[in-house]
Amino acid sequence: MFKDQTPACNADSALELGKETVPENGHLQQHNHPPTILTFIRNKDSKYTLCRRSRIRGIPPLGIGFLDIANSGDFAANVFNHVPVPIHAIILMAIGATVALGMSFFAFSDLKASWKNVKLLRKERTLLKAMDSDRAAELELNHRDLGTELFDRAGVDIAMGIGAFLIAIGTYMAIGGANHKVFLASNLLSGYIGNALPAVYGLCNVGWSINVWIRAHKQIKAVYIHLQDGVTKDLLLRRGRRVQEHAILTAVVCLVSGALSMVTPTHWWPYPVLLVCGLAFLHSTWIYKTQIGYERPLLTHDVHLDKATLIDEICFLQLVEEALRKDHNAWLALELTDLLVADLLTFVMRCGLFEALCCQLLNESCVVKQYFDAESTSTTVVSAQVLLLLDKLDQVTEITGFAQLCLEQRGVEQITIRKRYLLEALGSCLLHHIETDRDG
Repeated sequence: MFKDQTPACNADSALELGKETVPENGHLQQHNHPPTILTFIRNKDSKYTLCRRSRIRGIPPLGIGFLDIANSGDFAANVFNHVPVPIHAIILMAIGATVALGMSFFAFSDLKASWKNVKLLRKERTLLKAMDSDRAAELELNHRDLGTELFDRAGVDIAMGIGAFLIAIGTYMAIGGANHKVFLASNLLSGYIGNALPAVYGLCNVGWSINVWIRAHKQIKAVYIHLQDGVTKDLLLRRGRRVQEHAILTAVVCLVSGALSMVTPTHWWPYPVLLVCGLAFLHSTWIYKTQIGYERPLLTHDVHLDKATLIDEICFLQLVEEALRKDHNAWLALELTDLLVADLLTFVMRCGLFEALCCQLLNESCVVKQYFDAESTSTTVVSAQVLLLLDKLDQVTEITGFAQLCLEQRGVEQITIRKRYLLEALGSCLLHHIETDRDG
């Protein structure tokens, strides 16, 4: 069952937890859970973490919402644009420049994570186009996610990150403004050059936001045509309107802040407005992070976005989420105590908790650890599925306990994220139905 091989991910030790279910388990296939391989690495503390990321993680950190505010870090250099520089202006310049510089490094760090998503999405698009079957719904979802990564995340990181870096350098230089050449260079960097990229990005984002609004509008129309009254219809309508509101807010903020940033080198009055825009952009990022963004698996040949299956899954997740929010002992309320291991694993996967359960089993279960060679530099489960591994364990009660712990600690969060993905996927299916009806 085990064999040694070259260490994965250049880590101290690695293991692959087979596939998410046995090949014959048609129930998981029915619920949009294709077999996938999860690879975990063991770090220096002998703790396992997920490696070889195969999921689109489209929830940006809240920190990028501060980038718009960071681009106003040059306010002291532009407001007190004369020599000799007052002491209070020097202090404000140092603070503003330091904040802008710190946020620029944060933006470049987040850009790496966003670029990983972009590469995965491009790979996914290539695979989808190469398939013989109709993958219009999947390609529609891929297009939405790829545009979001490029315009709403990577674009922010690049434009505002570089802008914040140039503004920070220019503001630091403004402290030594007694030198005429330094004074001119500072004005260019913290003024027109530093603010040019955010201004250009603002125009690009307006175009993308209009596209997102129109797409959400079409989804809302499709909901009224193709869905009957019920939980799924209400959830999808609510999501569509929230997406439209977010698109409008983002477009207005980017357009106004981009335009006013080009006025700041010669006037002080745009800064109060820019502060409001910065707070609005932070609120917009918070809305996307907590109400719109999601994670999802790659759309391979095993994944088919089917309207009926998606509705079934959304209703299932809604019931589980309501039980978790209402009942402190949701495990009993959901009647999970007497489930077989196979059914329990199916439940965990449908809730999006499989990854978390695997991490807990590897790091905390003494029963599971005995199946792995702790001294081996690389240990891999070759063909055994997780379910088959669990069936070999004597203490199934312990495994059940870990599943209950995952559900109680992370259930609401993961279910909410998965439900957002399924709603977006259902919206893509409905858009495909509209196109099909129109062509027919």
